Amino acid sequence: MEQHMIADDLAAEVAGACLGMRVARLHRVVTRLYEQALQTVGLTQPQMEVLTTLISAAGPVRPAALAARLMLERSTMNRNLALMQNRGWVAAAETSATGRAMSVTITDAGIAAFTSAGTAWRRAQADAARMLGPDAAPMLDQWLGSDAATPASGSDAETLSPRSGARAGRTRDG
Repeated sequence: MEQHMIADDLAAEVAGACLGMRVARLHRVVTRLYEQALQTVGLTQPQMEVLTTLISAAGPVRPAALAARLMLERSTMNRNLALMQNRGWVAAAETSATGRAMSVTITDAGIAAFTSAGTAWRRAQADAARMLGPDAAPMLDQWLGSDAATPASGSDAETLSPRSGARAGRTRDG
C-alpha cells in the first residue's frame, strides 16, 4: 500500500512537472506539422534535414559526420541514407582502399526533391511559427546551445560548416 502511495505521488509530480515529457510531446506536435506538409511532395522531415545539410556542405560528407551534425545515431543515418540513395537523391562513394569508409553527396535528383518541397516546408514553417510564437527560434537556439550548431570534434567540420549559397563540390549525377 505504501508503495502505491509513493507511486501515485511520483506520478502526479512527473505528470505536472516533467520537462522531458513536455519536450517529447512538443516534438511530436511540431514533427506532425512538417510531416503532413512534406508528405505531399514525397519527403519526410529527416530527409529534408539531410538534404539541407548536404546542400550546405562544401563537398562529400562521411555519414558519421552527418549523423554527428544532425545529432542522430549512425544506424539511423545509415538507414535514411540507404532510402535516399534508392530514390536517387544521394550518391555514395567509397573513400578508402578497404571499402569500409564512404562519403555521400547530393545528386541533381536530390536537389530537385528538395526544391519541390519549398512551398510545403514554408507552409509548415509558418504554421509552426504561429503555434510557437515569434521568440521560438531564438529560444530554441539558446536552449540547444552551440553544441547543436557545430559538428562533433573529429568530424568533417569544414565539409559541414554552413555556407550561404554553397554549391561547389557536389556531385551532379541525376
